[in-house]
Amino acid sequence: MDHAFTVTLIRHLPTKGNTDRKYIGWTDEPVITGLKTVNKIGEATQVFGSDLLRCRQTADIIFGDIPYIESAKLRECSFGSWEEKTYEELKHEAKYQAWLDDYECIAPPGGESLRQLEVRVTKGFCDVITSSNHPIIITHGGPIRALLSKFVNDSKKFWDWDVPHGSMYTLCWKDRQEILEGKHCTSYSVEHLMEKELL
Repeated sequence: MDHAFTVTLIRHLPTKGNTDRKYIGWTDEPVITGLKTVNKIGEATQVFGSDLLRCRQTADIIFGDIPYIESAKLRECSFGSWEEKTYEELKHEAKYQAWLDDYECIAPPGGESLRQLEVRVTKGFCDVITSSNHPIIITHGGPIRALLSKFVNDSKKFWDWDVPHGSMYTLCWKDRQEILEGKHCTSYSVEHLMEKELL
């Protein structure tokens, strides 16, 4: 495994909207101030991730002034007109109930379906894979769940994956080409970077 191609996926630290259980997709919120992380990551020369503020701030907290290469393709799902709303606010809407029943194909009004998210994120992920050795990617819960569902040989579906804020998944393949061919990783592990979970 010394020559394995590894990819590290980190979910950003939480925002106020996250702790309030709101749908925060493309809403550009900052992370909560005063959060502390444990140092479990080795040396890095660059970090990739979503262009949204919460991911850029997470990179700064964990990695300091290491160059951050951002991509809109690695953003969270767009929840359209449901951005910053909660389940309680939406539960009586027929469109919302239909989305809960078929989130893969149905999109929120003005937003994205899970399939649209998967296509966009996979493109962004492959862009990173082709341009870096052993990349570190800071992104959101939706993109990480989509990538785990695609690349981990597991029976779990999208919502079966528990991806807390500050969690770090390390996925290993034999080589880069296996990823680009869509093959499952040979192993994966998860660690938690936050000193204290808020959610």
